[in-house]
Amino acid sequence: MRDIHHSVRSMRGTWVFIFQALLWPAVSVSGLFTVNVQKSSYEAELHGDVELVCVFSAVKRPSDLTVIWTRINPKPDVDVYRLEKGTENTIYTNDAFRKRAHLIREQLEKNRAVLHLKKLQIKDSGTYRCIVKEGLEGDYKQVMLNVTAPCTPIKKSVRKVGQDEVELSCESQGYPSPQVFWSDGQNTNLTETSNSSVHYTDEDLVKVSSTLTVRRDLVNNYTCSFLRNGEIQQTASFSIPDEILHECSAQYAWIGAVVVVLLAITFIYAILRRRTNGQKNRRNESSKCALLFPHSSSDNTDSLQTVNENRPQACNITSEEPAENPPSLRHVQTQQYSQIDTDTDADVEKRLESFALYSKDDQSLNISSILPDTRQVILLLGEPGSGKTTVAQILSSFWAGRITANAFSVPPLHLVLLVDCSGAEGDLFQLLKSRVHNEKPLVPDLRETLLGPTDCLLILDGYREGNKDLDETLEGFLTERQMCRVLVTSRPGQCPSLEKTVRTVLQLKQRSGES
Repeated sequence: MRDIHHSVRSMRGTWVFIFQALLWPAVSVSGLFTVNVQKSSYEAELHGDVELVCVFSAVKRPSDLTVIWTRINPKPDVDVYRLEKGTENTIYTNDAFRKRAHLIREQLEKNRAVLHLKKLQIKDSGTYRCIVKEGLEGDYKQVMLNVTAPCTPIKKSVRKVGQDEVELSCESQGYPSPQVFWSDGQNTNLTETSNSSVHYTDEDLVKVSSTLTVRRDLVNNYTCSFLRNGEIQQTASFSIPDEILHECSAQYAWIGAVVVVLLAITFIYAILRRRTNGQKNRRNESSKCALLFPHSSSDNTDSLQTVNENRPQACNITSEEPAENPPSLRHVQTQQYSQIDTDTDADVEKRLESFALYSKDDQSLNISSILPDTRQVILLLGEPGSGKTTVAQILSSFWAGRITANAFSVPPLHLVLLVDCSGAEGDLFQLLKSRVHNEKPLVPDLRETLLGPTDCLLILDGYREGNKDLDETLEGFLTERQMCRVLVTSRPGQCPSLEKTVRTVLQLKQRSGES
């Protein structure tokens, strides 16, 4: 029976080998097409860039190659970049590598498949497989990538823990985890008497905190060192008891600063209260003047001037108007959209019925599908005259209260920003600044609102790729924003990159040939 099981296992192994040979004829049979690596492992730093390289045999037409880069460890496997017969395919690309990984096409002519990874993260570390195929021939190799982060400067502190003792503390972070070594002025190893703890940051860095308790009445120097692979990365020293006196001085300085701030607050409060009382007194004096001149009014200033010329001044009032608060971005845009010349509610509803909205696969959609969800990007395509700008203006007018017909099911948004992209110059925020009509600069407010945790809608009307600064800053904005919804309108073929990367692409048309 044991021999039978052994024969079955051998037969299975034979069939697996034959199946692999059929799938990889170039490797298993011909051996003509091969892939090799220049380096088996790569070292790179956090937030930096790296180029992973594999070299393949000479081919007739590099433009027809298929190149697939996959990270196979740690599990599960993730698709990093895929070029299929000269065409980039991002359908399978993992979200963690989308927009961070690309193939340097020019290197294909030199028989090199070079994967460029940017803005590296610690979790990018692992084993990457490079597969290159030409027709039925193909081969693959694997390389290792280790992403590291140098130790940050040591944050040190001194704390009193007893009548005769103080606690020395050192803290640093990096990757991989560093080791901590403590010593005194006689180079005595004190590491075994110290206590260390490890925590992980949001970027997967290792934060190491280490403490050492020493006598406060003994004159001595202490050093904490953070090491990696036996080499010192960062070091900090303590001089006892001088360090204790320094800490006490710092505490007294902090207390003094708090006292000064409290006194300043009290002084400012007194001034504001005095000014408020003065304004009340001036209002009372104004009321008295109104009683002295009962026939004067704001509508008849000539009469008041005549009285003032012919009578002695009974009231000497200095009018002090309160300083006007600078307008908010929300207020400015509400005023602007309230002036958009749109139709009445009934006309708007009738106008919206003339638009036909379709998905990328030509499925008919309700007009309310134009409004993006939170942090969603929608690319709305349409030929000239299809009504893209009209729809954007109706959305803005509804938000500003100019119309009340809510055909889009718009939730209560903090801000709607409609931007005309025709003739755009500069980067994204320079464009937004030029389109916000206000005398005072609102760019800081605008940037914080769009990037922060505020539910708002940015409409880029008539966007067209080709302005490098604008394209790159828009790509960065779409990655960094927290809540902002984005609606981009354009003509078909004018935003090829967005059409590939944006998941929701819609098309707007006019029904029955209406303009």
